Amino acid sequence: MEQLGREAAYTTPRPDVFALVPPTARRVLDVGCSNGALGASLRRAQPGRQVWGVELDPQFAAQAQQQLDAVLCADVSDMDWAQAFPGEQFDCIVLADVLEHLPNPAATLAALRARLQPDGCVVLSLPNIRHLSALYAIYLNGRFPQRDRGIFDRTHLRWYTLADAHAMLASQQLEVRQASYALRLGDQGGGRLNRWLNRLPPAVKRLAPVRELLTYQFCLQAVPRNVA
Repeated sequence: MEQLGREAAYTTPRPDVFALVPPTARRVLDVGCSNGALGASLRRAQPGRQVWGVELDPQFAAQAQQQLDAVLCADVSDMDWAQAFPGEQFDCIVLADVLEHLPNPAATLAALRARLQPDGCVVLSLPNIRHLSALYAIYLNGRFPQRDRGIFDRTHLRWYTLADAHAMLASQQLEVRQASYALRLGDQGGGRLNRWLNRLPPAVKRLAPVRELLTYQFCLQAVPRNVA
């Protein structure tokens, strides 16, 4: 797998992802755990909760090791998950900004699905290639930018719309139960207008034009279909 640039990795507790991890999840696997900030916040939130991590970058893995129950420094795309976690099953598996960096994300998701408890869930976040900034760059400006982070992060190998993400999860018999949408008017975050957008009522955020074209990044919680 191409090395995920350190400047592109998340190094914060990621409240958007945190919010979709069920309080009842006692064993959590954070795939691509970066420096362990998210996993550490998950551990603090529920005494007795175990959080394991997998991270490619050795420096991040060393930092995460200080905060999580166990961290494996490995390339996600080359892992034998059954050998890495023999007999282990998790209540929640987190893939925060990971799948878009993998050469075969469906195969990785399938391998992780086998490590999920029958009543567990998968929480993932992905950038939305259908965002207005992508439409402007590609269809109006005629360019496919290469940037250090965001939708056009140069280390991305795959691009997803919301429908693509739903279809990928459905291929593993997973059904979306919860979703959140981080809205932006353009490629840059921050600013008064973006803050205003994200204060819109959830019902407005779910309206198709808003959800599909103004969502810069979406987070999904998916469960096995028999428990959805």
